[in-house]
Amino acid sequence: MGIDETKLSKSLSGQRRFTDDELVALARVTGVAVSALVGSAPGADPVSVTPPDADPAGASPATPEQARRRREIVEAAWGLFAQTGFEAVRVSDIAAAAGVSSATVHYYFPTKPDLFAMALNHSVKLAYDRQIARLTGVDDPVERLWRLLDMQSPHGEAGRLDWSIWLQSWNRVALDGGQDVEYVEIYRRWFETVRAAVAAGQQAGVFHSGPSEELTGELTALVDGLGVQVLTGVITEETMRRRVRDHLRRRILRPEVDLPTTDLDRERPVPSSQGSPPVGA
Repeated sequence: MGIDETKLSKSLSGQRRFTDDELVALARVTGVAVSALVGSAPGADPVSVTPPDADPAGASPATPEQARRRREIVEAAWGLFAQTGFEAVRVSDIAAAAGVSSATVHYYFPTKPDLFAMALNHSVKLAYDRQIARLTGVDDPVERLWRLLDMQSPHGEAGRLDWSIWLQSWNRVALDGGQDVEYVEIYRRWFETVRAAVAAGQQAGVFHSGPSEELTGELTALVDGLGVQVLTGVITEETMRRRVRDHLRRRILRPEVDLPTTDLDRERPVPSSQGSPPVGA
């Protein structure tokens, strides 16, 4: 988790609260959802939509140790696919990164595409955990929508790795003719997450009226397109954040409403040049 033993001990005993990032890390290393850690039922939050259940083709873990080993294989695959790309990664590379044999990898995941599918599912779970950790208790619909969009943008190293998986998924689905049912369902859940946030703001009277699906379609298309531009070095992360904020002011927020100033508005370092290094550089 990257947390020292003293802080962990105090958090487990109730003397200290876990931070949002620590909750996400704890969910990652234990294999559970943040909703289970904070005591809320999956799907109970009006914004966050639960990720689809994983259905791997290989063997299912029979013990906690096997479950841990399988999670470590998925995380190793996720990192290598994100940094290097699906085609360049070998199963032996994943096995070495996870500290297991290639035979062990194949035991849980018969093919490399099976592993990539689980890497995508890992990205979905990370997104869900971030939403629960960072949106729970945020009642203002304007701040909730802004936080939701900002945490799903390619900010920082982790954000870029996450988006690399999504970008490769889009490419694979497009090359296969756009008929991937599982991917369509994953994207539908993301769309519904944003639509629910927009509808909540409309109900509160702080967002423009109109079909929430149309407003959500514009918003998700904007985030997707800007995210690709960030990853390919066309624009910076700060430019993306500014354009999303401008769109929210023009198309979503009512004239008398503005975006709140939160910890997400702290100045991020701006690169000296407009371009950004490619993922994995």
